[in-house]
Amino acid sequence: MQKVLLIIFIFTQINLYSQTQKVKDNFNYLIRDEEGDLNNDGLMDKVLVKMDTIDQTQPLKLEIYFLEKNGKYKLNVSTTKLIQPQYPDGKYCGNQIPNFFIENGILSMVSEIGKKHFSHDFKFKNNFFELQKISSVIWDGKNLTTETDFNLLTGQKTEITKALGSEKILKKTTKKIIVKTLPKIDNFSAFDSKLN
Repeated sequence: MQKVLLIIFIFTQINLYSQTQKVKDNFNYLIRDEEGDLNNDGLMDKVLVKMDTIDQTQPLKLEIYFLEKNGKYKLNVSTTKLIQPQYPDGKYCGNQIPNFFIENGILSMVSEIGKKHFSHDFKFKNNFFELQKISSVIWDGKNLTTETDFNLLTGQKTEITKALGSEKILKKTTKKIIVKTLPKIDNFSAFDSKLN
């Protein structure tokens, strides 16, 4: 009788483990789809953003595929760290799902995080997508906007404050910040970007 109970227990544990493994990755809802040449080989690569609709936090995954000469796509990047889940603490975070654009080999992610509008530019270099530039625009809710540009390659960070709807610069500051190692797209969290 004990052997029978032991066998039932083992099969139950194996069944539970296999069900857990099946539910692990449910990024089956396509949110964004962008095409362009990212590795400068003349072939149209793909950028996909997928949502896991089973997980209650609704995490998002970025996948980058390179098109090979044989016509097949090869996965180069897969990360859930870049984009914040829609319900990280069980309630909607308020951030919009970012848009992606490819131009001149640069992958730009344009997003709204809190009250700031961000642009993160990545370039494929040394077999990685490296963050090269971060830009943000924030409106004070009244009549001022602050634009921040941080070029990680040169280390130059520029902040410009203007009156809303005007090109007249009210304040401009520039400083140098040395970045020894450029962040990689697969271990970078865009929602942690702090420029101001």
